[in-house]
Parts: sequence; C-alpha cells; structure tokens
Amino acid sequence: MAKKKKRPRQRPPAAPQAPAGGAGRGGAPRSGARGGEASGGPARGGANLERRERKEEARRMREAERRRARRAASVRRTVTSIGIAAAAVAAIAIFQSFSGPNDIPQPAIRAAEQAECTAVEQPASSAPSSQHLTSGEQYEYADTPATSGFHDPAPLPDDPKVYDTQPPETRAVHSLEHGAVFVYYLPEAAGGPPQNVIDRLAQIAGADDATFVAPYPTLTADTALTLTAWNRRQSCPAATQAGVGLSAADAATIVNGFVTAFECTGNAPESANAPC
Repeated sequence: MAKKKKRPRQRPPAAPQAPAGGAGRGGAPRSGARGGEASGGPARGGANLERRERKEEARRMREAERRRARRAASVRRTVTSIGIAAAAVAAIAIFQSFSGPNDIPQPAIRAAEQAECTAVEQPASSAPSSQHLTSGEQYEYADTPATSGFHDPAPLPDDPKVYDTQPPETRAVHSLEHGAVFVYYLPEAAGGPPQNVIDRLAQIAGADDATFVAPYPTLTADTALTLTAWNRRQSCPAATQAGVGLSAADAATIVNGFVTAFECTGNAPESANAPC
C-alpha cells in the first residue's frame, strides 16, 4: 500500500509592518509623536504662550524698576539742589557777618557834606548785643536815638515800614540788632523837614527790606533827620547855616547811602534774622 504524502505545514500570515516612524493603518500611534499629543502632554502652543507671559512679566518688572530708579534719581537731584541753595544762602550770611558794613557811596557823602550833616559816628554808649529786657519793660537810654543797648525780647514787625508815631524804642533797638535801619525825623510842626521830604523817604522804606521811617519828637533842628543802624548814627539839620533847607532829593541820596552801607550787613550782630 502506497504511503500518503505529508502536506506542508502552513504558517500563519505575518502581521503587516507599520511604515517607519509612523503608525500602521488602524495600528498603534507612533512613539515619537510631536508635543506628546497621544501621551496626553501639553501642546507646543501652550508652552510658547507661557514663555511669552513670563517674558512679558519680566519686562514689566524691569520697566517698573527703571521708573523707580528714575524717580529716586529725580528726588536726589531735587534734594541736592535745595541743599546747595541753602548752603549758598548760609555762606552769604556767614560772609556778611564777618565782612562788616559796606562803604558809603560817594554821592551820599557829597550830599551829606552839602546838607551839613554829621559824619557817620559810633556813639560812645555803644553796647554789645543780646542784652534783653523782660517783655514790655521800659528803659531809658542815655544817648538817643538809641543805636544799641538793652532791648525788648521782640523786635518790631516787618510791617509797617512807615510810622505816624514813634514806635517803642526798646523794640526798635532789637530791630537794629537784626540789621535794620531807622530813619527818624523831627515833625515839620516842630521845625523838622517838610512833608515832601518825609514822603520821599517813606517811598525808600517801602521798597527796602529793613528800613523804617518814624517821627522822633525829641530831636532838634540840628538833628532833624537822624539815621540809625546798630552802633551807627548820622544826623542832618533841617536847614544849613545859610538857610538852605534839606531837599527831598538830597535826603533820599543820604538815606540810600546809609542803607547801602549798613542795612542787613555784618555791621549788625544778628543780621541773618528778620527783617533781613
């Protein structure tokens, strides 16, 4: 009996190969998919947005810091400028306190000579500063109009500059200690300068920081116009020996010269105070 031939073993068909780097049809996804979409990771667009936000926040912080730095620099410049200005003012005040009075201008000297005024004198009763009375205390000065000595704790106010009656002399002396100039006059009814002279001097006082004009009834015809600063005094008669009366123009020139020399200068021991 003939032997049966064995049928060859049939192998199962091989699974189809997926294309390189990708997934087969209906097969598993590629393991290297971009951005990890299939693995559930964040999308590439989301990462870019976060980076942009971080960069924008950093930019805003840098800009805010630059603004703070600019403001701080501006404040420093302002403070420095104020400090320099204050130092300059202080330096001027210190310089004046050591420099003493200015020279009297030549036109004022000539006008005073023509009007037969005295030279500027330093009264024999001159006294040091800081000699204070109690507030409102009365005091009799040995030499008047007084240019120094004991005085009220408060000077006269900065205004008014022109008085119709004589102000308290103890307060006027304190103002002299601060660098003020007082222009005293004998009233016209008592033989003093005419009203047009007083009006002209009142204009000078109104334009100056520390010049005051006031009547002084105990003056005489020979001292009808008397100018005072701290420890300084100059007097002019109402008329010369030849009968020439003191004119408004000459009086103004004399007073302006005296003010130039002594108002708010180092001649006064406390010229850095009001009204200077």
